[in-house]
Amino acid sequence: MAETTRLRADAQRNRDQIVAVARIVFAEVGPGAPMDEIARRAGVGVGTLYRRFPDRGSLLRAVALESLSVILTDAHAAIGEEPTAWDALARIVRRAVGLRFSTHMTMMDEHTRRAFKEAPDFRRTRAAVIGVVEQLVERAQAEGSMRSDVGAGDVFAVVSFLLKPPPSRSAELSDLLMRRCLALILDGLHSGGRSVLPGEPVSVADLHLDS
Repeated sequence: MAETTRLRADAQRNRDQIVAVARIVFAEVGPGAPMDEIARRAGVGVGTLYRRFPDRGSLLRAVALESLSVILTDAHAAIGEEPTAWDALARIVRRAVGLRFSTHMTMMDEHTRRAFKEAPDFRRTRAAVIGVVEQLVERAQAEGSMRSDVGAGDVFAVVSFLLKPPPSRSAELSDLLMRRCLALILDGLHSGGRSVLPGEPVSVADLHLDS
C-alpha cells in the first residue's frame, strides 16, 4: 500500500510539473513548442509526458484549466486577505494577466477550443470565476473605489487585450509594456478616472464567451 501511494504521488508530481512547465513554454514559444523540450525542462522523459498527455491538445487543455483553477483559488484568497473589494479585484486581474490564461485558450485550434469550453469542469470553474469578479465589481463600486460606468465584462475585456502585447525587441520589454499597460488600465478602472466612456457598461453576457 505504501509503495502504491508513493507511486501515485510521484505520478501526480510529474503531471503537475509538466503542466507548470508547459504553461511557461507555450507562453514563450507558442502552441507549436516541441513536446520533447517541455519534457526536458520538466525533468521527465518524453514517454512519461505522453502517458499523461497523449497529444498537444490535451496538454493545452490541462494548462488552461489549471490556470483558471489557480485564478479561482487566488480570488477566494484575495477576498479574505485584501482590505477592500478593489484591492481584491486588482489582485485577481494581475494574477490572470500573469498566468496568460486567455493566451492559452487562443493557442488551441477551433475544434479543441470548442470541446474544452463545453467540458463540465471548465464551465463550472469559469462560472465560479465570473461570479467572483461580478461580485467584486459590485462591491468595489458600492464602496466608491471603482468607477460606476463599467461592468464585469469591461474587466474581462481589458484582461484579454493585455494578453496580446505589441511587438517589441525582447521578451523583457514585452513584459514591461504589459505591466505598464496593466497599471494604466487599473488606474482607468478606479473611481478616480476622469475620462467619459462611450456607450454603456459591458456585462459578461455581452461578451458571448461561448461563441
